[in-house]
Amino acid sequence: MEKEQQSGGWKDSPSGYVERLDDAIRSASVMRVQDGFRDLREFYVSQTGHTRLLYASRYGKLYVLKCLKPDFLYVPLYRQALAKEFEIGLQLDHPCICRTVGMEEVEGLGPVIVMERVDGCTLKSLMEQGALTRPLARRLAMQLMDAVGYLHDRQVIHRDLKPSNIMVSYNGHNVKLIDFSLADSDAFGVLKQPAGTSGYIAPEQLLAGARADVRADIYSLGMVMKDMAQAVGDRQMGHVAALCTRRNVDERPPDVVRLKKLLLHGRRQLFWVVLLALLTLLSALCVAVAWRGRQERVRASQSVERLQPDSNRAVDIRSWPSQQ
Repeated sequence: MEKEQQSGGWKDSPSGYVERLDDAIRSASVMRVQDGFRDLREFYVSQTGHTRLLYASRYGKLYVLKCLKPDFLYVPLYRQALAKEFEIGLQLDHPCICRTVGMEEVEGLGPVIVMERVDGCTLKSLMEQGALTRPLARRLAMQLMDAVGYLHDRQVIHRDLKPSNIMVSYNGHNVKLIDFSLADSDAFGVLKQPAGTSGYIAPEQLLAGARADVRADIYSLGMVMKDMAQAVGDRQMGHVAALCTRRNVDERPPDVVRLKKLLLHGRRQLFWVVLLALLTLLSALCVAVAWRGRQERVRASQSVERLQPDSNRAVDIRSWPSQQ
């Protein structure tokens, strides 16, 4: 019994049978679990904005943390902007949009948005490396339109579509739309001033009192497709991009559904053109074969007509009656 008490209630038995459970629980060692983020490593700092990004791990899984730069950490406006980005991101659940996991306080960083880590590179880097092909560009354009259409269905405007805000995964080459720091939604009544990146922002957004709608995103999407079309020499995509980037808002496609139809229509049109060319070639071949067969039959008929029935001597057909 004394040995059992010293061992916390465990009998001196290979089975480890517990006779005194309370003593065993009190004497058991507590396994500490690291519930905070570890291995924090900063990899991006916005030169003109107010945020920075860090890699971090927790429970063996990798994440991206987005937080304010130290100079903006205690400015209410920027804390509000970070909270707005989190609220918009949290409601989105789409395979082509970077997932927002949560928001929490991290010592030394302040409030942070916790996001999934995308193992890939930006579309901008992909084009700079010359790794973008025409089939891949078409695939990415369709996925990007799916993601933007999903946003618009939920009354969310991204307002900063550009190649550096589009990730392409290494595994599968799938789109992941990132950075909702300038995004807006009907649910918010703050931070509504026009925003975007030069070269991709719709021109009407630079006017006084402008308000963004889905056509502002369509313009930016058109500029992204224009970049891809120039990189791979896709004339059909370039034509669709030109429609999206009309300066007159009313001349742009009204929604992403129309855009997808325009891009797919180009593929179908090419299919029918190729099919028609093949059918024309096949018809021409059939006509040529038929004409050649007819010529062969004519030659054979003429040869028979030039021979005597009972002789190998060739005679003029007009002399046949006189030979009878």
